[in-house]
Amino acid sequence: MEEKLQGTNRSYWRASSEGAGYPKLPEDAEADVAVVGGGISGVLAAYFLAKKGKSVVLIEAREMGAGTTGGTTGKLTAQHQLVYDELIQQDGEHVAKQYYEANEDGRRLIGSIAREHGIDCDFKEADAYVLSRSEDGMDALEKEAEAYRRLGIPGSLSDSLPKGFETGKALVMEDQAEFHSMKFLHGVLRELEAMGVQLYEQTRYMSSRRDGDRLVIETDASHAVICKQIVLATLFPVEDPESFYSDTLKPFTSHLTAFTGGRAFGDGMFISADAPARTFRETPSGDGGPVWIIGGETHPTGDGSSIAGRYEKIREFAEEAFGLTDMNDYWSEHDLVSPDRRPYIGPLEKGGSSIYVMTGYGKWGLAASATGARLITDLIMGAENPYEELFNPHRSLPGNEQESRLEQEEEQVSKPEKEAVAATDEELRPGEARRTEEDGTPVGIYKDEDGNTHRLDLTCTHLGCEVAWNDGDQTWDCPCHGSVFDSTGNVLMGPAKKPLKKLDS
Repeated sequence: MEEKLQGTNRSYWRASSEGAGYPKLPEDAEADVAVVGGGISGVLAAYFLAKKGKSVVLIEAREMGAGTTGGTTGKLTAQHQLVYDELIQQDGEHVAKQYYEANEDGRRLIGSIAREHGIDCDFKEADAYVLSRSEDGMDALEKEAEAYRRLGIPGSLSDSLPKGFETGKALVMEDQAEFHSMKFLHGVLRELEAMGVQLYEQTRYMSSRRDGDRLVIETDASHAVICKQIVLATLFPVEDPESFYSDTLKPFTSHLTAFTGGRAFGDGMFISADAPARTFRETPSGDGGPVWIIGGETHPTGDGSSIAGRYEKIREFAEEAFGLTDMNDYWSEHDLVSPDRRPYIGPLEKGGSSIYVMTGYGKWGLAASATGARLITDLIMGAENPYEELFNPHRSLPGNEQESRLEQEEEQVSKPEKEAVAATDEELRPGEARRTEEDGTPVGIYKDEDGNTHRLDLTCTHLGCEVAWNDGDQTWDCPCHGSVFDSTGNVLMGPAKKPLKKLDS
């Protein structure tokens, strides 16, 4: 077993912010639009819809911001590592330019909302950098810099590099921003309350049905939400009637840490083009000193590798590159990637419907979430929007043979050894788990901190894939569609709606 990791397994952003807290759905609710998902996509969709005069109910299965919004890097940028050369080659200059403009619009929207409502969310303008110290990586930066030139993106190659990267090059995208995603989310939620939006936590969407000209959402709260339209702003859509999303979205997991102390690595937001990729930035803390947010180790969700080992790799990098030794927090961040790296924002089904979806942000959803929320609002209001085709879920997609660059990069990520597991239940120590089989059924055995043993059927309750143990976060993760269950089988993230089946001890 790995030695216990330094720090606490929690998101720094969630730990350093405080929300109002909202009740579980206490009775049937009714509104024009029901938004499912309390992350930045859902909250901003509710915000723009309410501004247009729509009545809105927003339900969240756990707590507001409990998913990707609370696990992000907090980079509010259109620089998505190296994407624009690829988009030009794949879709042409027009689409690549639109993608940039969509993210720039989203960045500006979030900044304007924060200013309009006086939301103290550590919003700060900053340049964004992609770094490389390898010959191949620097060649890729040259190609991306040429894409910037062709698209009119403010930025250029630079030799001004943070400590530890002096021998390389950087590609700068100017006038970007960073912020505290959870402080922003809580600020917008306060505005939603003032606008009369109904907000509910611990209320999981289970199914929906049509009743005349209305839609009825059944929840695990034993009460329903009645509405005209539904916006599914969850990590993976909780409805997938044609298996389109299951067939085209790939789940990935990245890992982040928060450090204090050490030396500064320069003003700005940084990510490396070399594998394994590393992302880092600083953010102000409550006691005046900076907090360093450092991450990387992107890999397919549920691949069975030691997540504790991945956190350790990031810790080693932080110490070697920046002299950071005080790792206070560590957490995972989950994403879905589409074949062309563009989000799916629009009607759930081809041909249109009363249900809309916001998903597939591919690790860079903060700016696009604001643009997407406005797009969803325009679709519901019947207004034109310049990004309708760019993000249309049912656009023409590249074939399976055209892997996204992220998938190609993932193949080069260092693969820590899989953790050795106990051979018998008696050998398990608190916090450990192991996999076995019983009559052909995969079984997970977990020992909690009190020494109690929990036995679970490892068949994901979504579509039946086998989940894998995540030793760093003590969760069971599904490699097929990204569902995450806690150590005793309860759903943390969908699309699964039901817990793993508990077996007799």
